[in-house]
Amino acid sequence: GEGGEGGGVRVNKALRASHSRRETDRLVAAGRVRLNGRVASAGDRLQAGDVVTLDGVRVDWAPLNGASGAAGGERVRFSYLKMWKRRGVVCTTDRRVRGNILDELGEVDGVGERLFPIGRLDKDSSGLILLTSDGGLTNTLLRAGERKRKEYIVTTHVPATDADIARLAAGVVITTLAQSDGRAKPLTARTRPCVVERDASPAQPARLRFVLEEGRNRQIRRMCAACGLDVIKLHRVGFAGITLANCGRPGAWAFLTDAELDVIMPGGAAAASGQQQQQKQQQQQQQQ
Repeated sequence: GEGGEGGGVRVNKALRASHSRRETDRLVAAGRVRLNGRVASAGDRLQAGDVVTLDGVRVDWAPLNGASGAAGGERVRFSYLKMWKRRGVVCTTDRRVRGNILDELGEVDGVGERLFPIGRLDKDSSGLILLTSDGGLTNTLLRAGERKRKEYIVTTHVPATDADIARLAAGVVITTLAQSDGRAKPLTARTRPCVVERDASPAQPARLRFVLEEGRNRQIRRMCAACGLDVIKLHRVGFAGITLANCGRPGAWAFLTDAELDVIMPGGAAAASGQQQQQKQQQQQQQQ
């Protein structure tokens, strides 16, 4: 089915691994995208089996858009959510752990597959956590996690001095546990320069804003401890360009919007798709 109304996936989602929907719209308008051999138009919808090409090169669009034998609506194969994690909730999928994040999330209508968090927030921390059933995206985001901006609002037991803030921003030497060869080993090293600024008010005189591109274990707490500051509240408000918008209270969650997916998917989605294919091939080889 090439241009039918209703079912299928919009053609501007076919290139979601490498282009935003707006970029894809421009490519379609320029006549560079073809559907089953003919020039695609903006209203086209894709069904399982349709062949899409960009500048003559075939695009593997189906794994990213949930296309299978039957045509569905605009359904992505994987699910992508964000959640305002409450303090005390543990970022584990082990249902035996009391306060695990899956029990906190509860059943999600229309999501049958297993969800898991992207990265983690300490039990004592609150705020933004992403959850997905897309293992490829999880691995991609965490591998690139060193470069993903993470924003936190941090309250310390006493207000930081200007000297403390300058020192935190420049980097302090801390010891954290790092995974190496499958085992956790101590790593003593200076933190990378980061944004640290006062976010105080008369009611919150000891509040700071951190923006990190690193992701070491309990990093902010250890950085503050190196300056003699105890963290009494740590709240994440941003990760990789995603915020807590649409999550209005602790425990609330929301599906990622298309705009938010565009923020985290380019490049990552392509890697995710490739990893899914590799996993399938490995499973097939094991079964033979």
